[in-house]
Amino acid sequence: MSQSRHQQITDLFLQICDLPVEQQNSTLANLCGEDMELMEEIKTLLQQDQLPGLEDEVDPDRSDSARMLEDNFEEFDERFARGKVSPPSITGYELTELIGQGGVSQVWRATDQRNNEEIAIKVHNLTAFSSEDALTRFEREIKLAASLDHPNIASIIDSGRDGDMYYYTLQLIQGKRLDIYARDRELGDEAILRLFSIVCGAVAHAHQQSIIHRDLKPSNILVSREGHPYVLDFGLAKAMEGVMKEASITMEGDILGTLEFMAPEQAIGEQAKIGPATDIYSLGLILYRLLTKNSPIESTGSRYALLKRMQNGEIEPPETYRDDLNQATIDILMRCLQREPDDRYASAGDLNKDLREVIRSLRFAKGEDQPTSI
Repeated sequence: MSQSRHQQITDLFLQICDLPVEQQNSTLANLCGEDMELMEEIKTLLQQDQLPGLEDEVDPDRSDSARMLEDNFEEFDERFARGKVSPPSITGYELTELIGQGGVSQVWRATDQRNNEEIAIKVHNLTAFSSEDALTRFEREIKLAASLDHPNIASIIDSGRDGDMYYYTLQLIQGKRLDIYARDRELGDEAILRLFSIVCGAVAHAHQQSIIHRDLKPSNILVSREGHPYVLDFGLAKAMEGVMKEASITMEGDILGTLEFMAPEQAIGEQAKIGPATDIYSLGLILYRLLTKNSPIESTGSRYALLKRMQNGEIEPPETYRDDLNQATIDILMRCLQREPDDRYASAGDLNKDLREVIRSLRFAKGEDQPTSI
């Protein structure tokens, strides 16, 4: 797909997506004329836009009723029509409860019948893959992600095919989204930074293995009842490159990731610039929201306007919302959120080093004699 074609699709989609549903088809027909391929591309994006995802990421206050997988993963959004979806049959596993779904996949609570352990299993229909090569790349990326061994990365246990389905099994994390956990526990700055430092350690481990997340957001970080954070879906964003467009759009100039948490290079579609610094930007967006309860990017108006602000790297200084925020913390946030990747932290490890220094300074500010290890 050429850059100009991508831009045409993106511009038309963003023009139409904010219209009432009943007006979208007629407007689409008028704008596309006889270009049926263009119309189908935009229809696919509009259908994906109807699925849980983008809107759910913008307002964390809606999470408990609208999208959260609560403490024990038993609170399931009614939009998923719990009880009305029959579980697929996969040899060796008993699928018991649908706990999430997207454009081309479902996530189920399941029991591994070999050892009677509870797991999560993510199922894709093989028709979602554009070619056998795409499936091969997907399998390769899954295996690479499965090689990660870190206590705060939800591990991929196994993968395989069964009939017309491809699946992989994951560690079942029973917990809350990072932002909801911080809100419900009313965590202060130091507690937030300590928790976030653990997340950065997990991301740094993956980066050392040359694995980039590329879709970091609050819903991909769960905190267990015991307060341990886990990063989910590491490496899977890249694996999804081979899946058809309703799952992800990743050709040069195309968009991958949840819009609200994209780095500018993702919003523009500059694949060559995507690297560890892309994850750093997303981490900065998440931390900014945890500390200020606001997004650094104005999210009102149309998606077209939001995308342009994302592409331009328009960031509201954190002092706008927190005039009492530690200056060193502000400096960390702003360095993470630089528009150009080269101006951000070079690695999650470097970011974590500065976070630990701020944590120590906050401890001293509270009058503690010695900083304890973090």
